[in-house]
Amino acid sequence: MYYGFQDKQKIFQQYLQGELPESKESQLVDWINSADDNLQVFKNYIAENEFTQRHAAETQKAWLRIRGKLHSGSNAPRHKKISLPGWAKVAALVAIAFVSGIIINNVTHTKNEEAYVLNEIIVPGGEKSQVILSDGSRVFLNANTHFKYPSSFNRKEREVVLSGEAFFEIEKDASKPFVVETPGFDVRVTGTSFNLSAYTDDNINSITLHSGSVAIEKNGHEYKINPGDKFVLNKKTNRYKIVQTDLANSSLWKEGVSVVENLDLREIQKILERRFNVKIEIADEQLKDIRYTGHFKQHETLDEILALIRDASPIKFNVEFNKTKDVVTIRKK
Repeated sequence: MYYGFQDKQKIFQQYLQGELPESKESQLVDWINSADDNLQVFKNYIAENEFTQRHAAETQKAWLRIRGKLHSGSNAPRHKKISLPGWAKVAALVAIAFVSGIIINNVTHTKNEEAYVLNEIIVPGGEKSQVILSDGSRVFLNANTHFKYPSSFNRKEREVVLSGEAFFEIEKDASKPFVVETPGFDVRVTGTSFNLSAYTDDNINSITLHSGSVAIEKNGHEYKINPGDKFVLNKKTNRYKIVQTDLANSSLWKEGVSVVENLDLREIQKILERRFNVKIEIADEQLKDIRYTGHFKQHETLDEILALIRDASPIKFNVEFNKTKDVVTIRKK
């Protein structure tokens, strides 16, 4: 069955908002199965509009019905590990998450020699997620992020664990501090909003405070920052600094915009690998020191972004894609 663009957009939006009638689900499935590119068109629309969804539970039910009818549905993992396409809405215990290819596990976490069970969300490259915790706090998760959280906060502190990048909107509860444990430092708040970047393979980890106050705990020392401040830790040198920053830039990734500020190509490489879920190889050492500042917009392709960097670079280079478009080689001309 053929849908014009307006028809597709209307049906996609009904799906996203949990309002797609079951009578139209079979039509949507037939259209997705009719061509290989159609599934990608559907995924792209959902990814671009995922934060507009209103009824996660209804959308989850719709996806569960649709999943079994797709050609790829029989390959979906079952039992303890849940793996769904990124644009699906998933109810995970008391949390609501939506991501592409999300994996939700139960994991045992040990802190201060006390073990307890946490749920774990793994967000793959090229995708984003949103989680609503049991206290009403909202957490937006960027690509290649691991996030661990309890089903309910029944301890003295609301403890979660992050490896990756997330924007937190924390519900205020002065009697029960909210603590984020990362590989480089811990963050303690009572009610605030902040962006936290703590990828294990990044040399630089940071936290940008949007509202409220936070305490950053590292090696027995505590550092406090104010709204508009950015705490930056260099993990190689173990040195830190606190700088004033543009708050608008720190959370633009939620809208699909990547912001780079005087970063070399090695750091930009990681950002682009996460955003596009590809492997980027820099063939020449000289190219790794190229620095660039700019915004990569949501609609810009990897090829277009690399062309922007190449045009601004003092060293010109070629960009080569492999046949499957998942490995990119940057090579000096």
